[in-house]
Amino acid sequence: MSRRRLVRHYFFVSVLLIGSGLIASGAVEIYFRYHETQEHLALSQKEAAAVAALRIERFIQEVATAIRGATKSPEMAAQGLSPHYRLELQRLLYLSPAIDEAVVLDTHGKAQAALSRSRAISRDPGIDLSASAAFHEAKKGTPYFGPVHFIRGSEPYMTIAFPIESFSGNVIGVLQAEVNLKYIWEVISGIKVGKAGYAYATTSSGNLIAHPDLSLVLQGRNIAHLEQVKAAFQPTPDLPKAGALVANNLQGQSVISSYAIIPNLGWAVFIERPAQEAYEPLFASVLRTSSLLLIGLGVALLASLFVARRVVRPLQSLREGVERIGSGDLSLRLQLKTGDEIEVLAEEFNKMTAALEEAYKGLERKVAERTQELVMANKRLDEASRYKSQFFANVTHELRTPLHAIIGFTRLVLRDTEGQLPELHQGDLQKVLASAEQLLNLINGVLDLSKIEAGRMEILIEPLRLEEVIHAAMSTIEPMLNDGRVRLTSKIAPDIQPMRTDREKLKQIVINLLSNAAKFTEEGEIAISAWKDNGSVKLVVSDTGIGMRKEALDYIFEEFRQAEPSGTRKYGGSGLGLAIVKRLVGLLGGEIRVESEPGEGSKFTVTLPINLSG
Repeated sequence: MSRRRLVRHYFFVSVLLIGSGLIASGAVEIYFRYHETQEHLALSQKEAAAVAALRIERFIQEVATAIRGATKSPEMAAQGLSPHYRLELQRLLYLSPAIDEAVVLDTHGKAQAALSRSRAISRDPGIDLSASAAFHEAKKGTPYFGPVHFIRGSEPYMTIAFPIESFSGNVIGVLQAEVNLKYIWEVISGIKVGKAGYAYATTSSGNLIAHPDLSLVLQGRNIAHLEQVKAAFQPTPDLPKAGALVANNLQGQSVISSYAIIPNLGWAVFIERPAQEAYEPLFASVLRTSSLLLIGLGVALLASLFVARRVVRPLQSLREGVERIGSGDLSLRLQLKTGDEIEVLAEEFNKMTAALEEAYKGLERKVAERTQELVMANKRLDEASRYKSQFFANVTHELRTPLHAIIGFTRLVLRDTEGQLPELHQGDLQKVLASAEQLLNLINGVLDLSKIEAGRMEILIEPLRLEEVIHAAMSTIEPMLNDGRVRLTSKIAPDIQPMRTDREKLKQIVINLLSNAAKFTEEGEIAISAWKDNGSVKLVVSDTGIGMRKEALDYIFEEFRQAEPSGTRKYGGSGLGLAIVKRLVGLLGGEIRVESEPGEGSKFTVTLPINLSG
């Protein structure tokens, strides 16, 4: 019974599905209405463009027929090319008002007779037109239809030429005519589409032939860049030939454009209508549909509010109780009497809370025990660490005494036996001395590191001049340089005030950085520079050595780690120098960072306070 009641509660939630259905049906309605509008606009504009294109094509055909008829007149059959042919030209201009000029040319391109309506384009008899494309094409026996051109910036014209034949195949001359295309303007201007629709005609190259704005035609405006013109004459997968295309016109206004091609001429007639005007009926339909959707959604909202009051209230109580339990109040028990699955869920939560409360108490006991064990383990680890550091310090201290003796006696033997021992034995003693000094440096490094880790490294703060410390360190490093192939330079800003810090620690930092640079720089330059930066000093050591890989920068300051590729060991060293530098810089209250690229050298930047507080 309780399950059926809960089903009834959630049944009302189905009202929400009505809203989804309304939205879906409205979207489908708008989608199909949009496509129907598109098809209707495309069909009507396409038909208007096709009618205009047909009228223009017939106009050109009628003019061409008249010109062709003039080439086959009885006058021509009787007298051939002669000045008397002018009468035939008068008849031609009378029958075809669109022809402004007609010229009869002989086979050499010389005008034998000419007649013109306008002095601006008149042709005198005897004029030579042998270089014209119209003459050459018609002389071959082929009719010629030239491109649209403008004479002195006036109206558009087109040159049409036909061969004059005494009999088929025997060309004795050419009849060339200039045809005024003003009629096309009349055809185009007579097309009305909606309130603001218009038409225009272009050539295949995009030149305007006719347009409602005559100034554009007279300017010789080319519109080949418009998408609708490209789609008509240069269709691509992105711009296919289509019944209607939404594009921008010359003014940047969004229009619906349709066109029809005049195949024999390579022209096109375009019909365009502002998209906003064309879609006004669609917008009205969308508005009506949206209003109905809003009403339906309002009803669905009321239904959802009703469902929320019936279902959400116990769920809200359940959520609040669960939040209190989640915040740690495990003594809370939910009291919900809904008679459905929500009440069952509350009871299960109460059982789970009781189990959690018992488990939490047991867990607290275990955590307390584990915490005590961890405290004891940490104490043992700290004690072991102190023993380790003390052991390292004691062992290294004991090793230094015999090493000093070995180094001293070796130097004494080398000095007293100079020139007496064979060169081989002399070299062996030098190796003994070098190895002993290297071992002493390693022991000193381990001893310093142990003191730092054990907290026994004392800091002696005193006033000093940074320039003196740097020059002293450079003097120590200069013997390590590679026989003059490495230059050691310094640049210390003169405005650095005397510092208060530990002289020996600072000197050791500089020596270790210069020593590291000298070890990995076979030739080139090692430079050290320093300058004041607010209340700190920037100390930079850079070299032109082998550099480091990017991954080496993550561990270069760790003990016994080197950036040198594993297994090569070409440059030697213990891997403690930079680790000691890192810790000494920290003891002096500063920080260090490194920048490096393989083959580009390395740059270490140390920032130290000018006045170290005790």
